[in-house]
Amino acid sequence: MKKKNKLTILALVLLILAPCLIAGQETPMPIYFSINLLSPNDDVFRNQFSILIQEQLPLIGIGVDIHESTTLDKIAPRTWFYPLIDYDYIPTYAQGGFDALFAGYSWDLDWDSGNIFTSGCMASRANFYQYNNPQLDAKLIQYLSEPDSVLRTEYLHEIQAILYEDLPSISLVYPKLMYICKEGLTGIDLLLLSLSKFRAENWDDPADHIIKYPIPIMLEAQNVYRETSDYDSKWMAAVYGSLFERSQIFHEWEPVIATNYSLSSDGKNYTVYLDPNAKFSDGSSVLAEDVKYSYELHMTPLVNSPDYWYLDANFASNNSIEIVDTHTLNFNLSSFYAFAMDLLSFGVVDKSSIEPAISTFGYSIFDENPLSGNVQDILIKSCGPFMLDNYSTTKVELIQNPYWNDLSSSNGFQPKLTDLQFIYYGVGRDSVIADLIAGIIDFYDPGFGIWWYVEFSYYGLEGGIVGSLTNQELALNMKHPVFGTGELTPVGTPAAAKAIRKAINHAIPRDVIVDQIYEGLASPGVSPIPIGCIGFDQSLEPYAYDLDIAVEYMEDSGFDTIIIFTRVTPSSGFTIFLILFTLIGLTYLVFTRRR
Repeated sequence: MKKKNKLTILALVLLILAPCLIAGQETPMPIYFSINLLSPNDDVFRNQFSILIQEQLPLIGIGVDIHESTTLDKIAPRTWFYPLIDYDYIPTYAQGGFDALFAGYSWDLDWDSGNIFTSGCMASRANFYQYNNPQLDAKLIQYLSEPDSVLRTEYLHEIQAILYEDLPSISLVYPKLMYICKEGLTGIDLLLLSLSKFRAENWDDPADHIIKYPIPIMLEAQNVYRETSDYDSKWMAAVYGSLFERSQIFHEWEPVIATNYSLSSDGKNYTVYLDPNAKFSDGSSVLAEDVKYSYELHMTPLVNSPDYWYLDANFASNNSIEIVDTHTLNFNLSSFYAFAMDLLSFGVVDKSSIEPAISTFGYSIFDENPLSGNVQDILIKSCGPFMLDNYSTTKVELIQNPYWNDLSSSNGFQPKLTDLQFIYYGVGRDSVIADLIAGIIDFYDPGFGIWWYVEFSYYGLEGGIVGSLTNQELALNMKHPVFGTGELTPVGTPAAAKAIRKAINHAIPRDVIVDQIYEGLASPGVSPIPIGCIGFDQSLEPYAYDLDIAVEYMEDSGFDTIIIFTRVTPSSGFTIFLILFTLIGLTYLVFTRRR
């Protein structure tokens, strides 16, 4: 054969093979089965990463027929409000239920499962995953019935290990919050601030002892019995004193207007000892009757407190709180509650002022603005570090409670700030930024959205990032016949279903989600318990993004995989360049020789 002909054939072969040699970055895979995805459309980050994950699943042989991004009212009938008419369980998406749901859950410092993973709780739809594991049930019982916090943490580690292995919920990321403030502010615990449980007595601006905090929504709650917004909760956390509060940094419970407590052997009775030096902002003493009355109001239906159901679930009646003497009370719980210290953190009000006002004006006083009308200061006269000086729906101004330093917990010191203000800015993000740079205000709240500046110090500012105690997850229907029960896998076993769930987990590019979608304001997800919750297991590592491992798990479930082309990695770029260069060169030789 002539040399020219050989070159011609080689060039043609290369032309034919070139598309294969430079095939895309993912391996073309056969689709073994398909699923349908659900996602709420109310979160800009979720909207992006749900599409990204949808694109990853076919790379391991899982097709996506439908991705319904919609409102919660349309998702609820398929999940936690499924009607249980045609089926006594939540079926697949095609049958009116769901296959997999992108969802986000926010927790408190104490992770209270709320039965979402407890076997047999599907009827209430708490466990809409329909997950069933007696081993986990036993650990949850131990966790939720253990009064000792150290042992409770050990149980929570075991719970996380089980969920990490079984994967009814695939944790994607833990979003973070960024706060920006004037340089030099001190004493601010950002996690407690994000939960509206901060200790304002520790805050300070050494320059002028004044902090002006902008908020994105108007203030609507007039008192602690109308508190529903996080921003109303913020100013109230600084005004209303309580028996116990979370400490800075370590977040354990510590006494504030109490001095101590004792616990009965069955863990159902808390005897609380008030600080005899505790005073309201008018100088009157805080007595046991004030504490009892504060809780009674929450548990009186006519008051219409948002905390009625929470307290009613833990106390049989108002008589469950007993006065022992002037400075001692018994809190008698209906049943053991592992996180009962939270029940002892409600704001305390002055009975001697409020009771006669209700007799005269009725319960309408709870809807009147403070420092006005019939209520004046009676509903906000409290024993916290600050007192209300001015109130409107657009601005609240707080000044020091002059009797705060009488408390044992204050160690004789007044709050460091002389003035703390919460100011409504609406959605005026640009005006917030401008006023922060100009020194008119001292904070930038994450509620205004992400604001990225690399060098905050250029503006005399500094940034702080904190976890939001939120878990973004992919919730799986454990009744799905392929990845739930495994009955329709080639192997036909629950182990095969678990292998598919692990394959899905390894197909989640968490680093891409964190770095490119959240721009660094998130951490890779590990388990349903987010970083920051007390008892989070730091030893667990996120499932690595590795499509090869994912494919191996698909094989373990009985699906035969056929590798058609080798994936192109960044290091393969030079090889592709050589192939193309050779192809062009040979083609040139062929056609130039033919002239």
